[in-house]
Amino acid sequence: MLQNELLACIEELAPEALAAPWDNSGLQIAAHRDEITHIAVTLDPCPESVQKALSIKADFIFTHHPILLSPKYLNNLEDNYYKTASLLIKNDIPLYSAHTSLDSMPIAFWLADDFNLTNRKILEPTGIINDIQYGIGVCGDLAASLSADTLYKKLYQTLPHTRPFFSIGTLPKSIKRIAICGGSGSSLTEEARKLGADCLITGDTKYHTALDLTQECNNFAVLEVGHHSLEEEMMRRFSLLLQQKLPKVRISFIPSKDPFIQIME
Repeated sequence: MLQNELLACIEELAPEALAAPWDNSGLQIAAHRDEITHIAVTLDPCPESVQKALSIKADFIFTHHPILLSPKYLNNLEDNYYKTASLLIKNDIPLYSAHTSLDSMPIAFWLADDFNLTNRKILEPTGIINDIQYGIGVCGDLAASLSADTLYKKLYQTLPHTRPFFSIGTLPKSIKRIAICGGSGSSLTEEARKLGADCLITGDTKYHTALDLTQECNNFAVLEVGHHSLEEEMMRRFSLLLQQKLPKVRISFIPSKDPFIQIME
């Protein structure tokens, strides 16, 4: 398909209008090629992922994280940003990143789907398209209450994980309503509590945020399960969605590595 047709399709699946003001979603690296036959989908635009995409002859790369979130001089030949940009430009490969624009779409709520959450509410609205409210993070009801141990076991069974999960705060004995936000969503703790959640499942939590939670929250906890765990699976599922949308284009998912490596059991 033509590159401009593909960009229009991506805009439908992850509208740039839903991206946060501070974000850098959209076309990151332009290319002259018109025809796109093979799309590589991966979490991060790093040299290793680009090399893998090139090795399987992909001619378009779609990532979740942008190559840069703020302006930077690409003047260091050993810098990963320079290496990534150089590989893409030399091989005339476009790079498109859908960051908070994709976080605002239903595919980002895959864990809520796996938990069959009902009565859902958005944690942070980002925009309305065709009278439908979109946003980052979701809160909803479980079909039946769970104990903390049962919830932990279900998370371990459902999430791909390479490091321990953490519970910050105090969970109630019976968990009925949960909030979920991929990536770094601990800033949405108050929104989750206002919507009646018993816990917020997210990727990252800062130390002082965690400390405040332990001192201020009763019958509420943030469950930190890893930034990579939530978003790697989101991108795998997005690659399947993209293949359904574009049956005549080859779609390849390139797994990535969690930068946090567990060194002790």
